Amino acid sequence: MDRVPLQREMGAPLHHQIYLVLADGISAGRYGVGEPLPTEEQLTQMFSVSRITVRRAMTSLQAAGLIERGAGRRTIVRRQLGQPLAVPAASAIENIAAYGAETVATVLEFDYVPTPSFLQADLWDSRDKPVQRAVRVRRQNSDPVMYLTSYVPEALGRTFTRGELNRIPMFQLLGRAGAHISGGEKIVSATLADPLVASRLEIKVGAPLLEMRSMMLDQHGRAVEYVKMLAIPDRLKLRLQVRGDGMAPLPFSLRPKPQSSRKARK
Repeated sequence: MDRVPLQREMGAPLHHQIYLVLADGISAGRYGVGEPLPTEEQLTQMFSVSRITVRRAMTSLQAAGLIERGAGRRTIVRRQLGQPLAVPAASAIENIAAYGAETVATVLEFDYVPTPSFLQADLWDSRDKPVQRAVRVRRQNSDPVMYLTSYVPEALGRTFTRGELNRIPMFQLLGRAGAHISGGEKIVSATLADPLVASRLEIKVGAPLLEMRSMMLDQHGRAVEYVKMLAIPDRLKLRLQVRGDGMAPLPFSLRPKPQSSRKARK
């Protein structure tokens, strides 16, 4: 397991930072329902903290209903409620195009990794194969707005480079490779910034974030991209337009809010 650096000066107690990292892992599916979390000893090594600090984090996870603990057995992940939100094709494309046109992406990580267990059953052509993983920050007027982590099948990922992903939105690159985004599913929720995300979005650890996890489908119904977006709420607005029964639904619209001065935000 990789060590996770915690920082006291990042604005949250160490046990809360551990809670945020583990809660994000559960939310993202890195720890599946019924699967055990790392042991207390493993967590003390991972975060370079005392066992007492780890136990406080585990108590918070249990209080939040994320885990089950019992004497003499491993701590496991509880089943979470919540269903994905179906997104019409026009909505998905307009949504992506909106923040793609109004923000500038910087690729922070770009590599090929084993397919995460939570994606193996769904992401096209990825069972027992590597996938491309890319981490990006999108900015507007030099200010961070959102943090994106995406996974695409290797067969599609090999058709473009890190440099191209810096310049061209992912949905256009996938379309160039023959996988035209035609719809998808989203889960929209809220979360708190863990130490790594906080440092890259230039916010405090534990700051609230809007979270959207999407599985994007192409014209053949294949799941060709999984992406998790974490956005700073006061820099991004999610607007849902609704019409009455019998009328065609209007799509989502994601528009970054007008930027105030950096001094005012801190």
